Amino acid sequence: MKRLFHNIQRLLIPANAPTRSLSLRLGLLIVIIITVVFSLLFDFLFYRCKSYIQRAAIDRASQLLDNTAERINGIMDETELVTNFMAATTPRHLTPDSLLAFTRRTVQENSFLTGFAISMEPYFFPEMGRYFSAYSLRHWEAADSITTVREGPFEYFDAVWYKTPRTLGTSSWVDAFDDYNEGTLSSPDILTSYCCPMRDTDGRYVGSITASLTLKWLSQVVTAIPAYPNSSAIMIGRDGTYLVHPDTAKLFRQTIFSDAAPESRSDIEALGKSMLAGHSGMTQTIVDGRAAFIFYRPLQRTGWSIAIVCPESDVFARYNRLLVVVWFIIGLGLMLLMLFCYATVHRAIRPLQQLDERANRIAEGHFDEPLPKSPRSDSVGRLQNSFIRMQQSLAQTVNDIRRVNAELEQHNDELATATQLKLETNRRKAAFIQDMYHEIRTPLNIIAGFTQVLSTSLHGLPAEEVDDITSRMKESANDISRLARQLEEAASDSHTE
Repeated sequence: MKRLFHNIQRLLIPANAPTRSLSLRLGLLIVIIITVVFSLLFDFLFYRCKSYIQRAAIDRASQLLDNTAERINGIMDETELVTNFMAATTPRHLTPDSLLAFTRRTVQENSFLTGFAISMEPYFFPEMGRYFSAYSLRHWEAADSITTVREGPFEYFDAVWYKTPRTLGTSSWVDAFDDYNEGTLSSPDILTSYCCPMRDTDGRYVGSITASLTLKWLSQVVTAIPAYPNSSAIMIGRDGTYLVHPDTAKLFRQTIFSDAAPESRSDIEALGKSMLAGHSGMTQTIVDGRAAFIFYRPLQRTGWSIAIVCPESDVFARYNRLLVVVWFIIGLGLMLLMLFCYATVHRAIRPLQQLDERANRIAEGHFDEPLPKSPRSDSVGRLQNSFIRMQQSLAQTVNDIRRVNAELEQHNDELATATQLKLETNRRKAAFIQDMYHEIRTPLNIIAGFTQVLSTSLHGLPAEEVDDITSRMKESANDISRLARQLEEAASDSHTE
């Protein structure tokens, strides 16, 4: 993590970054760090929130399923209570008219019942022939009118609602069935029935009492579960057949196993087996191409199982809306934070920018440009004021150096002039001495020559010639004296200068 921040810092604030963009880069770096920290924090919080919402959804769906199951169980309890009561009391009044009256009154007094039948063993009433079954049927579509008949002759002994209690010898719920039989009173809806064996006082089986509920009513109870806007409910029978389904074309024609899509077949098969085994729970899979949660629980009396299919988008709808709102607020907050950081950092480093600009001007040779004193008492303010004092001291030092340099330059000019004068004087002296040398050499040569002549030929020379030689030697000596005086005067003038 430290290396990551270091790399980000190097990326955003390179070593050669211009000072004017430093505040923007620092603000961006702060926002990125805060964004990373807040992202990790919010990811953790939203993960916990999502887990909480999922648990809440499971609790809600489970509660709805429990309430629906309790409602269905309540109706089934009443159905069983009525049927068991009739099975206990009817054997004391086994007459055809009484049985017809019992079925009608039972349907009238129990508004949840669709049909009620008391079916007797073959030839129980010899005068009625082989068949006698008193049946009362409620017509829901006709203002709950009730029709009571003795059903026509048909082999109801093989019907599941008659054969099951006779075979088992106990009461039980049977799977949904089509009540239609040609020539008999039939319900247009699919029915499910609670069947109870009826015995006489001697304990002999004499017939079956059947209380029927319309599957449409059960479907309305199940599909009315107010889970989520796009949720749906299903109910399957003992073999997995759909008893309740949003698509009515699948009722009694498809099972939960045959309806599974390829991408979710294994999940649906495991779900179907769990539902048929009478388990409760939740599974997450793909339904109609969308991720969904399926909550299920059994109806213990019937061997059926009900389930709620809730799209994941519905379960997390509020969470997703909250997520959008929160991220919008976070984005807006980060923008405002960016502006705030930029303004704050810009204000904080503005003195540093001024110092940088002033240092560049000093590097260009502008030492005397004034810098306002900072009123701040923090480190940056103290740094700026120290820089001002340093600039003033540096300016004073530079001015002193310039003055000294000017004086040295003037002195050097004077030295140069004096040197030129000295050189000129020396040149003139050398020329003068050279001239003196030539002027002295001539009379000296004359004197030296005449001296040589006199030393060798003094006695042989005439007196006039000797006089002429001595006269010339005297003139040369005078010339040398004159030149000596000139040299003395020149030396005196040199010392005077």
